[in-house]
Amino acid sequence: MCRKQLMKTLDAGGKAGCFDDSTVAKEKGKEFRINNKSQKTICRVHIDGCLIYDNRGKRCDYFFKICEMEQCFLVELKGSDVNEAVKQIIHTFDFINRKLKLPPKNFEGIIVSSGIPRAAEQKFRTLKEKCFKEKKLKIYKESRKCQRTI
Repeated sequence: MCRKQLMKTLDAGGKAGCFDDSTVAKEKGKEFRINNKSQKTICRVHIDGCLIYDNRGKRCDYFFKICEMEQCFLVELKGSDVNEAVKQIIHTFDFINRKLKLPPKNFEGIIVSSGIPRAAEQKFRTLKEKCFKEKKLKIYKESRKCQRTI
């Protein structure tokens, strides 16, 4: 039920292949995982190249929704360009939340990167703070693996 409603809300008719119930996103040695101890209904949406497949906008790789809690994760599996990853998460948040209309506190942006150059660390913090100030969206970054337990 949750998946069908999410597809309808996101105007994703004909894109059922972008939606599944997986709790994991993996790419080139980077991984995001939801440890679903509470047995909630989870819907994973492959965003980049599936739900959004044009080359005009920035978008993150995956969107996860824990249906009963209306908790959402925007996940970008990235090399080392976390500044670009922040932009991708923000653009996806704007795109999705225009349709879902959930409070920003229901969202978490997560960047799983292979590594971040020291010089980029301060820039990331600045972008993260700006994002929270302007959109009330929290963004976190992890190296190689990230897990959230619900």
